[in-house]
Amino acid sequence: MAKNIVNIKGTPSGLIFYFDILEAGFGQVCAALEDKLLHSGDFFLNADYIIDRPEQFSAEELAVIEGILAKYHLVKGKPQPRELPSDEQYEVIYQTAGGNSLLVTRSIRNGRKLSVRGNAVIMGDINPGGEIVATGNIVVMGSCRGVLHAGAEGDESCYILAYTMAAQQLRIASHVATIPSDVALSPLKLAMVQDGSIILTDYISSQFKESAAQEA
Repeated sequence: MAKNIVNIKGTPSGLIFYFDILEAGFGQVCAALEDKLLHSGDFFLNADYIIDRPEQFSAEELAVIEGILAKYHLVKGKPQPRELPSDEQYEVIYQTAGGNSLLVTRSIRNGRKLSVRGNAVIMGDINPGGEIVATGNIVVMGSCRGVLHAGAEGDESCYILAYTMAAQQLRIASHVATIPSDVALSPLKLAMVQDGSIILTDYISSQFKESAAQEA
């Protein structure tokens, strides 16, 4: 059972731990991890590790798993993008420290999802079926025809800015909006939460200058 629940892959940047939670409860996941590490001896001693798809666990569950790994002297490494075949739907997870911005210099194709802890700046297009999820703001310096979710952890002050806005859906925190077909006719659209719903306006740089001045 342990082999089915916990799998470990060695890579040049460290070990990647894969957990199958579809058929196992969290207690079984922990037991399987303990069993695998216990029988590995010193083979993984002081090795760097990455947990694949950490978002499938709650913060408390993730802390328990990391505690087990630390007990066996494994060292937490930096999250890396997941590598899967180009024709397969998958999610790429990035983590930026301290709410920094991640710059992505490519387009997001159909069936691909990019999750960022922090702000996401996309120097490309978001194609239909592509998705961006960020805990901070999202800026798309291209055409957006996919799904965007800013403030994914509940921050309603986050915004979405796109050069060409034709998104299938916009989300900011828990608020959801769809885009009228004629919006993409004018460039640089800004989406933000106002009075409990998402509004879409033309981008005006002075909005941000005024906001910064007020915060100062």
